[in-house]
Amino acid sequence: MQIVDHEKLKSVFADAIELRPAERASFIDEACGDDDVLRSEVISLLNAADSDHNLIEDNIFELSKQISDSPAEMTGIQFGNYRIVREIGHGGMGTVFLARRDDGEFDQDVALKIVRQSVADSRIIEHFRRERQILAGLNHPNIAALHDGGISDRGEPFIAMEYVDGLTLTEYASARALSIHDRLLLFLKVCAAVAYAHRNLVVHRDIKPSNIVINSDGEPKLLDFGLAKAFEIDNTNTQTAVLAFTPAYASPEQIGGRAITTSSDIYSLGVVLYELLTGSKPLDLENKSFDEVLQTINASQPVPPSSVVRLAPNIPGRRSLAGDLDNIVLMALRKEPERRYTSVEDLAEDVRRHLSGRPVIARPNTAVYLIGKFFNRHRLGVGAAALIVISLVTGMIFALWQASVARHERDRAEHRFRDIRQLSNSLLFEITPKIERLNGATEARETVVTRALEYLDSLAEESADDAGLQAELAAAYEKVGDLQGNPNRPNLNNLSGAVTSFEKALLIRQRLPQSADNRRLIARNLQSTSLIRTRQSDISGAIRDSELGLTIYGELIAADPGSAELKMSAIEAQIEHAQIYSNNNQYSVAVPLFRKTIDQLAGLDQNSDVVQKLQTRAIFYLSNALSWDGAQSEAEIEMDKAIELADGLAARSPNDSGVLALVWLAYGLASSIYEEASPTRSLHFAERQFAVAEQAVNADKADAQARYNLARTGSRLGFVLTLVGKPREAYMRLTKTEEMFKTLVSDDPKNEMFQRDLATLYVRMGDTSEKANNLQDAMVKYQRSAEIYKQIADLDVRNTLARRDLAQSLKSVGMTAIKLGRKEIARRELERSLALLNELRSQNAIGKWDEKLLDEVQLSLTKL
Repeated sequence: MQIVDHEKLKSVFADAIELRPAERASFIDEACGDDDVLRSEVISLLNAADSDHNLIEDNIFELSKQISDSPAEMTGIQFGNYRIVREIGHGGMGTVFLARRDDGEFDQDVALKIVRQSVADSRIIEHFRRERQILAGLNHPNIAALHDGGISDRGEPFIAMEYVDGLTLTEYASARALSIHDRLLLFLKVCAAVAYAHRNLVVHRDIKPSNIVINSDGEPKLLDFGLAKAFEIDNTNTQTAVLAFTPAYASPEQIGGRAITTSSDIYSLGVVLYELLTGSKPLDLENKSFDEVLQTINASQPVPPSSVVRLAPNIPGRRSLAGDLDNIVLMALRKEPERRYTSVEDLAEDVRRHLSGRPVIARPNTAVYLIGKFFNRHRLGVGAAALIVISLVTGMIFALWQASVARHERDRAEHRFRDIRQLSNSLLFEITPKIERLNGATEARETVVTRALEYLDSLAEESADDAGLQAELAAAYEKVGDLQGNPNRPNLNNLSGAVTSFEKALLIRQRLPQSADNRRLIARNLQSTSLIRTRQSDISGAIRDSELGLTIYGELIAADPGSAELKMSAIEAQIEHAQIYSNNNQYSVAVPLFRKTIDQLAGLDQNSDVVQKLQTRAIFYLSNALSWDGAQSEAEIEMDKAIELADGLAARSPNDSGVLALVWLAYGLASSIYEEASPTRSLHFAERQFAVAEQAVNADKADAQARYNLARTGSRLGFVLTLVGKPREAYMRLTKTEEMFKTLVSDDPKNEMFQRDLATLYVRMGDTSEKANNLQDAMVKYQRSAEIYKQIADLDVRNTLARRDLAQSLKSVGMTAIKLGRKEIARRELERSLALLNELRSQNAIGKWDEKLLDEVQLSLTKL
């Protein structure tokens, strides 16, 4: 009798269970080859998994219990400082036991999660290690804390987590007969935990009531990050763990094997809220096959919660569900990720709005949207009968409208409406393209924006039922947003106004039928807001919008792989997405994506200016990331390529302000990467960049973007003059630049990019003063920079760049204090710097240059 290779069996089964049923046969044939016994065992395990009513939630740990020690045999076994008491259950990535600390130091009960050695292969160990790493980075009162972790004497990896003894969320609400109001307050705490995880780049992927336990203090604790995953840029490999979740709480994209983002957790929270409020799940998925689950979750609409609770008299305050709460829950449960709440914070804010009696964002699905969904589901069955019905309904509505409006009033209103529509379209789509790239046209752009917004807001009030006009309105608001603050185009630097305009457009587009073209425009809208939020130092919002946009592009390209336009748009979005991470010091994420993008562009038309512009941006962004990550030789090679491309574009289009902006940026980055290797060459590019910036300002002195670019360039030029040994000339340049930045900040005090660049200027002024041995002035300038960086860092916990800059400034304060003989100040500021750098290292948000900074801080502290 042939003996099966258990290691190979585990490996093949683990890969096969992650595939859809239709894909398994060919994979098993290839993996098993001529080994019929192995093939039979794999198929047997798969059949066992599929036969269970919870087939999708089952995983390799539960299926391999037959070759594991029994729970009874585990009682009393020692794991590090903990001794097992009893089994609690099976989690997403292992068996969980109640264990007690047994080292005599102090008493403590923990939830001990282990992977048995008999079932653990390298991939499972890696999943387990990832869960431990994720938990180590999370510290929130509503997330079960990590206490310890390691490997037992028998070789089994384990995690010791906070033991939460209590009821699950829904059990607790039912046992206490909580009112709707109190249930919502509990739910808000759960949202706070999930939002915190998202801000730390973690998607939970398995949110359900059984993973939310209420402790003895009435506080919810989010458990089981076994399926959690850090955000990734490249979502092409989305099949991993596609079957490791609970179908009743999984989003359509999760069950369908598509890209999983924070929006998937929002859907799961919607299911949890539905069940918390009604006692029922939104869709009936019990005892269904995988194909039936997929069909149900994609085609069936949940019954509004208020309709369900009419049959549930045990829920106090159930009548309050009708209206806003129905809309909130159903918005979180929308099939398309981009039509749900854009973040957990937005969902929570709507719940708070409801609780305080304020208007909520959520709105019910429109008739146009529902009809569109009906046609998509029943393309072949609709036929002439449906068309006749729709025609009759349309005719009836039109007749009723005619009867309700006097003819002369209607004619006058239509005439005014048509005039406004034509005028706004003329302003934005005829006049704007002619002045958009024209130097000296800032005042004209300001006038266009002011007038257009007046007309658009008027139209928006009068056009809610006109889908065609709604689409025009969305495009118009986006055009206004570009004029207000799109960094890739000449703009008025009104970033908050730009975000508002794009959000108005997004809300309109989300209510329109979700055609491929409309979804493409939604993706482009999200790309624009992501770019602007980056300029506002809103890293969380930038990543969220960028992820959603890339997900939509990926789905559209999968449906239309021959579309060159879609591919170009996706590549541009990918460049900007990678740059968010590069700006946030996460070079290990950014560099591979830049390289992938450059390879994709190499396969396109090399004579196209559009392709060359994208290549230039991608290559100089790559060069900058490589330089900051310590790969100086590679950075210089890539920068030479980018400069050659940029100069070629400028020679062909000398009056194109968009090209000049690209050239300006290329020269600035070139100056940056040559700072240490060749200060003279760095000065050469800084001077060229300053000349380009001056040219732009002289052409249009009212252009806020051009004035901002000149200020940034003056700051860089002053810094490089210090490097080449010209401190007096440098300080004069920096002092002039300080006045420019103060004017910009005064004009727009909420613009965090202005604040950050002013802080950078103070660092450079401090460096220059220190080189001139004016230590007191240097100390003052470093302290000013630290104050500004701290304000920015406190606004967004995911803004690792601001925290890194703060650490650098604090180090400069400390080192200057040492020279001035102020050791107490030096020790305090250096310790603050060290704490920040260690925190960044724990989040994998530290580059090689920052490692050098950390070593310098540690060495300085040892000498005090």
